[in-house]
Amino acid sequence: MKTKITILVTFLIVNFLNAQKNNFSKNIVGLWKISEKSTEVYFFDLVENYKKSDAALVAQLESQKQSLITSFIPEIRYQFDEDFSLSIITPQGSQKGTWQISSDQKELSLTFIRTTKYKIEILTSSVFSITTEFGKTISFEKVKEEKSKSNIDKELNDIDLKASKKEIQILIDDFKNAIKSKDSIALTNLFYNKKVVWISVAHDKSFEYGKRLDPNAKEIEQSGAYELLNDPQLKDIGLEEKFYNVNIFTDGKLATVVFDYKFIMGSTTTNWGAESWQLVKIDNTWKIYSLIYTYNFLNIKPLPDNMKE
Repeated sequence: MKTKITILVTFLIVNFLNAQKNNFSKNIVGLWKISEKSTEVYFFDLVENYKKSDAALVAQLESQKQSLITSFIPEIRYQFDEDFSLSIITPQGSQKGTWQISSDQKELSLTFIRTTKYKIEILTSSVFSITTEFGKTISFEKVKEEKSKSNIDKELNDIDLKASKKEIQILIDDFKNAIKSKDSIALTNLFYNKKVVWISVAHDKSFEYGKRLDPNAKEIEQSGAYELLNDPQLKDIGLEEKFYNVNIFTDGKLATVVFDYKFIMGSTTTNWGAESWQLVKIDNTWKIYSLIYTYNFLNIKPLPDNMKE
């Protein structure tokens, strides 16, 4: 009899713990947004995550810090579904992944290209917070109801984003052709108000090398291929920029183009890196508002395999 009671009690305890675990996970199912007090912390965490991998993107993020914190980040939504699928929805599109809560209910794992784990501080049916790998706390609030047919939504539904991306691809082709043909006027016309904003960001070792060649060199400066198009010393030397892994993000009015590149003079690749454009559509035409790129000198850091031909 005692054995049966022990088994029964154990059974009830296990069921109770499993119910608690299931209820704990169910609390996170639904649509969430970043709380107002955490938008700046979220921005900080985003920048820190890219510092080691994409200096150009970091510089672009920091240049748009205020608008990102006040306009972009508050519009981000996290959709946690019961089948453990996850969607992060932003004004520029969505990303799919998965989520999981650890068996001890202390850790939240989000998996996209890689898995990132966060310590859960609070998790109720209406609010939860996590601690990032940089020791920052980000709070989320449950979104009770969002109207899916607001005037903005209707306007976005009327925009053909595929057509926008095709238009942007034409801009990219025009850009490459202008460099190859050394047409400085055509290149300038691709920029908003014909103002060329072309920022270079040197990787550390390439900057050290460049500094030895030119003591006045700066780690970040207004500098780029546009300066070479009218150089008489390069009259008989061909110029070309090749793009790799091009990604276009747009809502039909603004766009960001991110890609890897290599720059060629004659038959020699001189430098390579990452490049990011900020675009705006004005008078039904896409224009480059700003261009920023990182660079590695080839004699300092060899080309990645996917850029070798």
